[in-house]
Amino acid sequence: MTANGATGSFAIEEWPDPVCRLSDDDGTQVVQAVNEAFERTFGSIEPGEPVTTLFETFDLSVVLGPEDPTVVGTEADKIIAESNRGRSEREPDTRYLLRAVPENGDTDGVLLFTPLPEEAAREADEIGLDHVASVISHDLRNPLDVAKAHLRAARETGEADHFEHVADAHERMERIVEDVLTLASGSDVIQPDEMVELSGVVENAWTNVDTDDADIVLKGPLPSIIADPDRLGRLFENLFRNSIQHGGSAVTVTVGPLESAKGFYVADDGQGIPSAQQARVFDPGFSTDDHGTGLGLSIVARVVDLHGWSVTVTESANGGARFEVTGIETS
Repeated sequence: MTANGATGSFAIEEWPDPVCRLSDDDGTQVVQAVNEAFERTFGSIEPGEPVTTLFETFDLSVVLGPEDPTVVGTEADKIIAESNRGRSEREPDTRYLLRAVPENGDTDGVLLFTPLPEEAAREADEIGLDHVASVISHDLRNPLDVAKAHLRAARETGEADHFEHVADAHERMERIVEDVLTLASGSDVIQPDEMVELSGVVENAWTNVDTDDADIVLKGPLPSIIADPDRLGRLFENLFRNSIQHGGSAVTVTVGPLESAKGFYVADDGQGIPSAQQARVFDPGFSTDDHGTGLGLSIVARVVDLHGWSVTVTESANGGARFEVTGIETS
């Protein structure tokens, strides 16, 4: 049973991944329509069936998130579901990142199934699902906000161009999940074999972060360095996000070369990190923010370590935080 989404806020057929439109039926969330990608992946389902029936019919089980699969409202943003429908016993189960995006209040909306890369799904078991949950809640927040904003714009304007931005955001979420999980698997996932223009990586990373009213200053010239450009971009994104999260939406972030060593620094004029806590900021799970997961800087440290570099944290000239990365091979 497919639908073009004419009764909803946007056409679910525009979506490349499986999508299920939900509606409220006297307090119970039921299936209203699914797109062709859903039917190709799982099969057809009749309108009006409860969400619980969807999970039972297509052999979907929640391996990370609420135990009750009917909880697919605004709080269900960390679900990983698993399905072995249509696969042989010798093949691994397929896992999906589930996002429930509300449309009309908190009850109606769409349930998005984003396939996780098989390697990432395997690593989820090896490094622990609690770790995966924390990474998802921390690092996927920004592209998720971007996707939500464009969904709202699409509902208000009816312009299909917004779906391209939403699709880009979801691709980025998938890439983040894959990056973080594969980073935990070993040094072979880092390929520091390209000459990278540091200024270009910094600028791209800044655009990938929800910067609010924050400003960035590049103290140049920044060197060209030997690095893995994708992982280096993740390093800067996490440092920028850390500055904004802890320094405030109007923080100024400065990136520049180190004069006394081969490397670069990222500094801000925020509230800084107490000296007693500086030695722990790279530990997984440690955060000076009650609402933080403490994984952003641990990923920074992991990227640095796999490149063979070193990273330290100290106080910036303006009283904020200053991160220095050294031991870099430059041009």
